[in-house]
Amino acid sequence: MTVAVAIVVYADRPSTRHGIARSLRGAPGIGRVECAATAEELVRGYTRAPADVVLVAVRPDEPAGPAAAAALLSVAPDAAVIMFGSFGTGAGALVPGIGGFLRKYDGLYPEPATAPPDAERLRLSERELQILWGMAQGKRNIQIGADLALSEDSVKTHCKRIFRKLGVHDRAEAVAIGFRAGFLS
Repeated sequence: MTVAVAIVVYADRPSTRHGIARSLRGAPGIGRVECAATAEELVRGYTRAPADVVLVAVRPDEPAGPAAAAALLSVAPDAAVIMFGSFGTGAGALVPGIGGFLRKYDGLYPEPATAPPDAERLRLSERELQILWGMAQGKRNIQIGADLALSEDSVKTHCKRIFRKLGVHDRAEAVAIGFRAGFLS
């Protein structure tokens, strides 16, 4: 059974906000896609209809994105927040409690990006796909393990294998590749 993922996109720039939303709408596995232009809109919208993933745009030396993420996490600490930005966005933009950070080249932006990985070349086992799906839902290893009747250490081992197979370094990159390659549809 395929479950459609609900996403909220926060960006103070309309071109970024609407470009990301336009790229996500109609993609396999994506259901509801909403936008927020202010921290207040983000919190109000998420409180009204929680999303599976919240994408928060950050820019170098601009506090709006981190402030919006922090405001949401103060109200909904279990929200799956992924921040995204360009190369110049430093670690100071990161907010405690976020699920990951996507850099501009990770293919999230609607601008031309590298081609998605060759799905034929990437082979994930059924268990690895289940764990990748748990990551996409923002679940922690212990939660994924409980859902799949696995120990947290087993989930960690599967995560390492997934990262190696996909050629990534963290969960956010794995989820992004998973969507682009059609694993999460």
